Amino acid sequence: MNQKTLLIYTIAALAATGGLLFGYDTGVINVALELLKKQWVISSTQEGWIVGAVLAGGMAGSLLSGQISDVLGRKRINIVASGIFVGGSIVTAVAQGPEVLIAGRLLLGLAIGIVSFSVPLYISEISPSDIRGRLVTFFQLAITIGILVSYFCGYYFAESVEGWRSMFWAGFVPAIILFVGMLFVPESPRWLISKGRDDEAKRVLERIHAHDQVAAEYAAIKHGIEQERGHRTSWTELFGPRLRIPFLIGVGIFMFQQFSGINAVIYYSTSIFAMAGMAQGTSNVLATVGVGVVNVAFTFLSLRIIDRWGRKPLLYMGLLGCGAALASLGLSFYFRDSLGSASGWLAIGSVYVYIAFFALTLGPLGWLLISEVYPLRIRGFAASMGSFYHWFFDLCVAVSFPILREIPALGAGGGIFFIYFGIVMLGLFFAKYIVFETKGLSLEQIEERFGAQ
Repeated sequence: MNQKTLLIYTIAALAATGGLLFGYDTGVINVALELLKKQWVISSTQEGWIVGAVLAGGMAGSLLSGQISDVLGRKRINIVASGIFVGGSIVTAVAQGPEVLIAGRLLLGLAIGIVSFSVPLYISEISPSDIRGRLVTFFQLAITIGILVSYFCGYYFAESVEGWRSMFWAGFVPAIILFVGMLFVPESPRWLISKGRDDEAKRVLERIHAHDQVAAEYAAIKHGIEQERGHRTSWTELFGPRLRIPFLIGVGIFMFQQFSGINAVIYYSTSIFAMAGMAQGTSNVLATVGVGVVNVAFTFLSLRIIDRWGRKPLLYMGLLGCGAALASLGLSFYFRDSLGSASGWLAIGSVYVYIAFFALTLGPLGWLLISEVYPLRIRGFAASMGSFYHWFFDLCVAVSFPILREIPALGAGGGIFFIYFGIVMLGLFFAKYIVFETKGLSLEQIEERFGAQ
């Protein structure tokens, strides 16, 4: 690995710290919630909103940040997000009741909504096409590491009555790392050129590309931007015929990703294992830590294959693998009485297989595709819209799960997981007829695909 390639990897890793915060602040509630229930009286609705507040904040953050990013730049908006993370960590850690805790998690969600679109977008715009998939997947990897760290913190503080406060305080550390790290990374050269700051863009390109590639890369970006300036830019264009397929990809990938039930598992796995018959206590928490370990391990594997295999083959594999695991999980509930204690182990195994396929495919593909398929002039707004739909679908799952869990046929009978299975199977039609392959194409080449439409 040469010096400039190492630099690009370092820049991507620093930016991906936003993903670590994303993962930590969404995953920490899984174990913290059980401690909160011991200290406060929390209804099913309040439980749903303590979890879902981050997601509602994410919706707002993703919508607000698109156009702001196009004005401030990809770098500065991540610096703003790090400050919001710091504030949210403090509010949640000192909360004296559910209402304040929900408010603090709304604040964290606002920051997560910003980084969920701005970090993949930034990494995508600064990466060479041959390793773009791998580098954008750094963001998903950081999310899984953040989730795993939150589970370890949960296990460490699980026996302390107010251990949840320490869990929330811990989110302060990566927020500071993101703030400091983003001060030292360069701005996106594509954004700089779009603002007429060509000299700065050339200096960035000289830092991250081989000397003989700089002129060609600059010319390709410049040509693409000049062509786009001949078109009138409006947010309504996103919903027009020219960008219909990119729009459907941006919405569809997150609809099938989220309604596969991923965050029912991430947020409620401790409860799911208890529902399946495992004894409550540290054994449940340890099983949840295992979810985080599998998540990280298979996201690492995705880094190695995503630019080799391509987007569509991985999407097919993910949908089929997740579907099989969800069916198995549903059966572990349906036959719980006849299986006895084995039902708990079948549930754990099914969840681990599900997480493995998701981490390898659907997880990284969502953020990667929305960072690739849109034209530069509307990429900030369009990517933020894609992120918005991610949070909207995520919120639907997070808020509905504890309510549906109370319905015997859906909770104790495993019907929830059969619903998720059906949705995942419908995703195969989306993969076949809507998604197109972007492996090995530059962002400008992808943009040209829709320029003639």
